Amino acid sequence: MDSHLVEHDEIHLLRSRLDELEKECDQFKKLNAEHTKRLLSIAEGRSVAFFWEEILKRCQGISAETYGVLLIKDADKDEWSLVSHDQTSAQLLRSEGHIVVLPKSLATFSKSPSCPIRKESNIDQSSEWSLWQVFLTSNGFSRAFMLNVHELKGATYLMVVFQKTTSQQHDGLMELVLNDGAKLIQAAGLRENSDQILLEKGHYDPKTGLLSSFSFENNFSMVLKDSRRHFSRVALISLKFRAKLEPGDDKNLKELARIIQSTIRDNDLVAYYGDGEFVMGIRIRHMKDAEIVTEKLLKAIRFPGSESNRLIAEGICIGMAYYPEHSTLDDLHRATLYASSSVATDFGYRIEFHGVIYATSSEFYTF
Repeated sequence: MDSHLVEHDEIHLLRSRLDELEKECDQFKKLNAEHTKRLLSIAEGRSVAFFWEEILKRCQGISAETYGVLLIKDADKDEWSLVSHDQTSAQLLRSEGHIVVLPKSLATFSKSPSCPIRKESNIDQSSEWSLWQVFLTSNGFSRAFMLNVHELKGATYLMVVFQKTTSQQHDGLMELVLNDGAKLIQAAGLRENSDQILLEKGHYDPKTGLLSSFSFENNFSMVLKDSRRHFSRVALISLKFRAKLEPGDDKNLKELARIIQSTIRDNDLVAYYGDGEFVMGIRIRHMKDAEIVTEKLLKAIRFPGSESNRLIAEGICIGMAYYPEHSTLDDLHRATLYASSSVATDFGYRIEFHGVIYATSSEFYTF
């Protein structure tokens, strides 16, 4: 063979390889430039789902013949489902909806959190992928990159990136993107978990575990709107203990909160307003219903042995007021405080109705 032709071929191969290396170098530069942008996205509160889409876009940017699916398994379930699906991935679905049965190879990989990334070739001919054989052959997929991420809350994600090409030319870059993506998802998951913790702390009183006053106000406003729509009644109940709260009373306070919460209904609202005051918002059909709840509360609070709780032993006073007689939470709260301050006995309740204090609702309409 002519040495010039051989030399020409070698030069051509070297140039082709150089072009590919330059393209890969550009990809690395692009990935590096986007790193800060992705960190800002995490700080701005982008959802985990957003970052999965970003990973897939970056994989498709490396190789046009790339297709990805994302699956999730919740902590309390032993089944996998597609996060979203199109006409192609719909071939994987069972009749139960979004449920997907994993092929053996993928199922084994999903149980290996210590190995977050794996690639496999000739999957269209592998018995380990036989469950998805029709899907693979009909779409011409022969290779797969798999990414496995376990969340703090127990959910497990699997991303499978399929390729039609048998070339391993961009494998290093693809693995880099997936490795980077795994860390990105974990960081976004940590941020989401932190956001949830902060949200819960903002909504609940740390001493009692009940709703905070802020959260109670938001929830109660919705109760009032619903009551206006259906022309129904609501009662606000304020429960205060007579004892002055002291630094060592956290255990006693928590016990009282537990009793109150276990006595009212699940759909009623209860909050700790601070300074020894619990506030409850309850839906009622008749005015007498609020008294029934209050009497149950007093009975539950004064259980045998309750005198060991200093906050209970020194007395409880309860005030009640009604919507629509008062149309706002502020008006209702002022009325309940007025009523509770009128309780003369150690344990008891009073009702405010049109500016007058009553011992029972049966006194409202006496002639």
